[in-house]
Amino acid sequence: MFTSVVDNIDEFEQLKTAWNQVYYSDKHAQVFLSWSWLRGWLEVNSDEWLILALRSDEDSAYIAFFPIVIHSWEWNGVKLYRALHTAGDPLADHRGFVCLPEFEEQAIQNFATYIQENLEWDRFQIRNISGSQLSTFLKYFRKDKFSIEPIEQHSYSYILLPGSWEEYLKNFLGPKARKNVRHALRRVEKQSDIHLEETCSDNFKAQLDALLKLMQMQRGSQPKSLLNMYRDIFQRCAENNNLWLSVLWDRKKPIAATGMFVDLHKKRAYGYMTGYNSEYSKLSPGRVMMAYSIKKAIDNNFQIYDFLRGNEEYKFSFFGAQKYFNTSCQINRKTVKADAMKALKKIKNISIYTTHNLF
Repeated sequence: MFTSVVDNIDEFEQLKTAWNQVYYSDKHAQVFLSWSWLRGWLEVNSDEWLILALRSDEDSAYIAFFPIVIHSWEWNGVKLYRALHTAGDPLADHRGFVCLPEFEEQAIQNFATYIQENLEWDRFQIRNISGSQLSTFLKYFRKDKFSIEPIEQHSYSYILLPGSWEEYLKNFLGPKARKNVRHALRRVEKQSDIHLEETCSDNFKAQLDALLKLMQMQRGSQPKSLLNMYRDIFQRCAENNNLWLSVLWDRKKPIAATGMFVDLHKKRAYGYMTGYNSEYSKLSPGRVMMAYSIKKAIDNNFQIYDFLRGNEEYKFSFFGAQKYFNTSCQINRKTVKADAMKALKKIKNISIYTTHNLF
């Protein structure tokens, strides 16, 4: 196996065709590991990063990619502590690597070996990855050299979509939920000044501004740096047909919006961002937009609607979702330096930071 390191945007640009071929073949790979999503994230990510690119030999096609972020703590120019993270923080709900299925075991072993032997690090934090892939990865880290700590597991939810909207209402929702969805949709559709608008190149900025404004009405004001990250990722995904952005307007005033990442090849939709104006709460605009987005996915023959992270009850009681889980853990090198840093933190009760907390 031949492993090369990609650590700049220009080289990543050149990987687009090869990356897509591997990504489309990997059943575990989610949209957050697609080339278009990562391209947007890398553009605004301020941390050091690299991608391990794997081939059978130096002249063959790529078979796997593993994007990694590096955080370092330095003192007087000396690197005291170095941590690796699976790429995508803080915006990716799924992380990990992409791999051709017939090479998965070999690729995982190669990544594990390369990371141990060729990268300098004290801690490797792996978040939100498929459990089976993580188990395979971890078995190549010897217990006498590494310790492994579990990290809090996140729950996700999804719907296996049927062939029609009526079938979804009939077979996925209970009588009360079905009645409430139909009533909410009818009530909005009767409002003459309210209309649903889909995003195209001509209205992209206005639609995205509306979504981010409505999202902040729910979550509170967000840092400008984070909003810029959202803008760039949404822009990149829109350019590559990986974004559906819908806004419900009352004339020129936005009421509610949904931003969905979509995988047209794998027929999977991801309900990533929502927001609504609470002044219109009597119309249940948030639920109306969720219903519209599920219907749109069904109408476009999608197979899965993924609600992503979150255990909110309405996803199950109102929309008939099912749960699933991703796995996270932390790998620590057993070295004198790593042990000393942990002891120092415990004794002096200090916290070590770069952009993110290193512990």
